Amino acid sequence: MRIGAAAGLWVMLTVGPVAARESPPACKDEARQDRLAGITAEGDLVLGSERLARLAGIRLPDDSHHRQQALDWLKLRVGEPLVVSIQGDRDRWDRRPLRARLGPAQAGGPSQRLDLAHGLVEAGLAFVDPGADPVFCQPELLALEETARERRLGLWADGRYNPILADQTERLKERVGSFVIVEGRVRSVGERKQRTYLNFGGHWAEDFTIIIPRKTWMQMAGRGFSAASLTGRALRARGILQSWQGTALAVDLPEMIERLEGEGLQGSRDEDKRLAR
Repeated sequence: MRIGAAAGLWVMLTVGPVAARESPPACKDEARQDRLAGITAEGDLVLGSERLARLAGIRLPDDSHHRQQALDWLKLRVGEPLVVSIQGDRDRWDRRPLRARLGPAQAGGPSQRLDLAHGLVEAGLAFVDPGADPVFCQPELLALEETARERRLGLWADGRYNPILADQTERLKERVGSFVIVEGRVRSVGERKQRTYLNFGGHWAEDFTIIIPRKTWMQMAGRGFSAASLTGRALRARGILQSWQGTALAVDLPEMIERLEGEGLQGSRDEDKRLAR
């Protein structure tokens, strides 16, 4: 059985659009006025009242082409008033995770309040990735990402970003250390005292596994999930891929595994389209 260090991912066990839930306390920070003063080369926000901030729940692409598109999209909003909600403590780079919406339009301007994270995901310029945050406050981002992927917008026109099938061993090995989305059917579930393992193959030294710490597994159990209910299920998981007796994703919270009931694997459909060309 595989063992791995937790990599700070969140996992969502839902089907299709996310049902409305009571927001965790950390998601209820009071909204306040601010201003977008600038964008760093890394895509961080420079605010009028805070030195640095980052948009919670998303990740910009790694490649220079799509990252620059995302930066250009954000730079178009520099100088705009914002309504921000803090969603966590400062990180080691002194950034505050937050949600940012364009503030009330000035006289004569458009009356929109665009959510910056929503806009990037809708345009296919960012992934949904709550792994660095203590809570995931915007589950609706997953539905927005799915629509952008289906429409092949932005980064989703690049096949390397599309979901990878869990049985594509060599392709997974090539992406170790990178943010990935992986799909597959759970072949078996191993419950141990400290961790639970969702195994996607029969060869422990080669295949893909999701590693779930005890605390997270207990939270999932409280929502009605069990080894029996997950065995044989098609899942989609995301995060930084690890190399450990094959490949693995470690998860810390039950907010970022999607259960793909009633539909085939996205990775299979993408592969079928590639072969049909």
